[in-house]
Amino acid sequence: MRVQRVGFAAIKGTRHLTRSSVHLTADGAEGDRRFAIADPATHHVLRTVAHPSLARVEARVDADLLTLQFPDGTAVSGSTDRTGAPVTGDYWGRPVLLHPLDGALDACLSAVLGRPATLCASDPGQVVWGAPVSVVTTGALHQLEHALRAAGQDVPTDLAERFRATMTVQAASDPLPGSRLQVGAAVIEIVGAIDRCAVVDADPSTGLRGSGLLAALARPDGPPLFGLGARVVEPGTVVPGDRVVVMP
Repeated sequence: MRVQRVGFAAIKGTRHLTRSSVHLTADGAEGDRRFAIADPATHHVLRTVAHPSLARVEARVDADLLTLQFPDGTAVSGSTDRTGAPVTGDYWGRPVLLHPLDGALDACLSAVLGRPATLCASDPGQVVWGAPVSVVTTGALHQLEHALRAAGQDVPTDLAERFRATMTVQAASDPLPGSRLQVGAAVIEIVGAIDRCAVVDADPSTGLRGSGLLAALARPDGPPLFGLGARVVEPGTVVPGDRVVVMP
């Protein structure tokens, strides 16, 4: 088994970008969902599933500069410095501490979303719903492709990207829950399968829904599942091509 791809989104809900490497810590990949967009009045963190158009925005951080690339090719940059007093926000009913930035990027994000929005820094792991690391295997992707074709559905060309995994691993099947994996310089432990929502139905390049992917994952006895959540046992850096070894 080997790592095929690693990636994350610097701002929660923006496009999940391929990275040359990720450094895993107890909170997940460093830089993953380092920022979140909130309602300026209620401080509720905006939900990705409710704002699929945000996936068209690419966010990159270079030192203390955060740059947003928009679908029309324009780019806007702002400081990552925390300038406002921290506020208690709400993330799916869970209190999270948010640190407002200087507001330089709020107007352009509000325009994309069609509603008022404020960009905030979040502490590591705060706006992550489940396990800090997510893993998708090529074996599971191939099985899903087969199921989609058997149902007469088109297979999205960006199928793997829709699951926004920290890493995609070349493997015939998913490791079992409880398995410990040496992945590059890190060790992770598989926690269990990941519940999926309508985010996977949105085309990252257009923000439009309609793939029917979530329906293909439906189960009669529980929520749709795909991919694996994992916790970090030993921190370390992971790059594409790294071996993945099941530990005894």
